Amino acid sequence: MDIPTERPANADEKQTSSEMAITITACVLVAIVVFLRYLGRWVLKRRIDTGKGKRERVYGMDDIFNVLAVLTFYGLAIAVFMAIKRGMGTHVALVLYERGLQGFSDYNQAVFVCAIFYNTTLGMIKLSVLSLYMRILRGVQSQKMLTVVWVVFGIVAGNTLANVLVAVFGCWPIKAAWDVTMAAADKRCVDTNAFYLGNAITGVTTDAVVYLLSIPIVKPLHMDNKTKVQLMATMLIGGFAVVTSAVRLGFMPALLSDPDATMAMGVPMNWSVAEPAVGILVSSMPAIRAIRFLWRRPGDDSYGSGAVQSTLKSRNGGHIQLYDIKSEGAKGGASHLESGKVRDDGDSEEHLVVGNGFTGFSSISKTTDLEITYTQR
Repeated sequence: MDIPTERPANADEKQTSSEMAITITACVLVAIVVFLRYLGRWVLKRRIDTGKGKRERVYGMDDIFNVLAVLTFYGLAIAVFMAIKRGMGTHVALVLYERGLQGFSDYNQAVFVCAIFYNTTLGMIKLSVLSLYMRILRGVQSQKMLTVVWVVFGIVAGNTLANVLVAVFGCWPIKAAWDVTMAAADKRCVDTNAFYLGNAITGVTTDAVVYLLSIPIVKPLHMDNKTKVQLMATMLIGGFAVVTSAVRLGFMPALLSDPDATMAMGVPMNWSVAEPAVGILVSSMPAIRAIRFLWRRPGDDSYGSGAVQSTLKSRNGGHIQLYDIKSEGAKGGASHLESGKVRDDGDSEEHLVVGNGFTGFSSISKTTDLEITYTQR
């Protein structure tokens, strides 16, 4: 590699300002998202402690993978700042003129670290989303969808591990990945072009699979349509992560064939920073939604508190007589329930009940989906 003896005429052409701006913006965005995510977790825990939420664990594996994703993202950001300082976004001729071959090797070393953190961060984000799906599916009777999620989880985990290992051990000795002064006979490297293209393609594919899984998972959930649409829209914002992966893929062929490596890397690296930042945002949206309970009045969540008149209804027509069923020695019973409807469209589940806790009850029962609403007097 020839070292220029004069300062290149295009030395003032730089992309460093935009690279710094995008990286700093992404770091700030991730910091805000992390604050809002765990504020939402705190609100949810407080809600459970006051008896207004389901008695379930607030934190789960999705939070562990999220923390790992955030830590590795900031590792990526630090490596990007190092790459910018060492010449990314400027012409390679300027890097060689000012710093020589050692300076270019230092730049390659920073990019090498970027690749490790980038692949790790994306993997942790996808595993966080898949762990969230498992939490959603925990109470679902059918195990088919859960099995699908576990299969995708295994594929993503394996793909992430393979990408990170190739990024680290793509050359032997490892130093050969960035040291341009090492003779070709003294090193062995994988086909870098094939690795980066394959990495980008598998990234787009797994992104699409992970985020599209939200449709069959959320759609069957028993919740009102408004909440269901909001939750599905929240998850499908992840489509933007797929777009960023695809855009980055589009830059890869030109990058790998461009001799002006330091300048050509500028724009793809911007997308490499934006992609995980958006992924962390998307994977945190369901947790952030819990913040809405901060502004909810206590009485809004207290079913039956202060309710004088109530209506019991189902989705379709058909009336049902409501009885106050008491076991032997039990006190109290249903109150303020005046009318009701039961779905008679054949979509109910019928099963044999044996020994359900009430004396003399051992018969065929019919369960229906019921919705209870209350009105104040």
